Amino acid sequence: MSGPIRRRGADLEAAIFAAVFGQLVEVGYRRLTMEGVAAAAHTGKAALYRRWSSKEELIGDALRHELPPPPEPPRAGTLRGDLLELLGRFRDALGTCNGAAFRVLKEDSDGVGVMHDVVHGRLIRPVKDLLYETLRAGAERGDVRPGAATRDMADVGPAMVVYRYMTRGEIMDDDGLVFVVDEIVLRAVAAPDAAVSRP
Repeated sequence: MSGPIRRRGADLEAAIFAAVFGQLVEVGYRRLTMEGVAAAAHTGKAALYRRWSSKEELIGDALRHELPPPPEPPRAGTLRGDLLELLGRFRDALGTCNGAAFRVLKEDSDGVGVMHDVVHGRLIRPVKDLLYETLRAGAERGDVRPGAATRDMADVGPAMVVYRYMTRGEIMDDDGLVFVVDEIVLRAVAAPDAAVSRP
């Protein structure tokens, strides 16, 4: 086994974060240890403990570094297009670094702590807020039944994306997103006389 490699600053941090994501894939969240990350990064444990007091803090910082910024409002301009755009961004962001965020959500059953704060605050909550605003805008245009423009309905799409990974270990593909939007969300929310554009 090779010994520590002398690196500092951004180079060391990048190696440590890469090791975190590699270990999440190789051994999973529950079996990930600070010692294992240090070995995979070819550095000493002291380099980790000087900055992070626990694996939760370390993984939280790694996720914060790698996850994209909170999503911007959708630009498609139609109810269906905006829903697909937002769910696609949600799926792609959760799939960052070989699905590291998915793995944390799946294995950290407590649902609390810095990692969930990062994933929820940076990604899940902003996407759900934008989905809710999309449904409200659709209700104002007459595309969505007013009673269907709710936060509970805004949860449905993201929940299906996460559920697919939790139960099958798969990141939902584009066809899956289309099915969720066309066959579940739009069927549940569309106003009776709305003409929802589809390809």
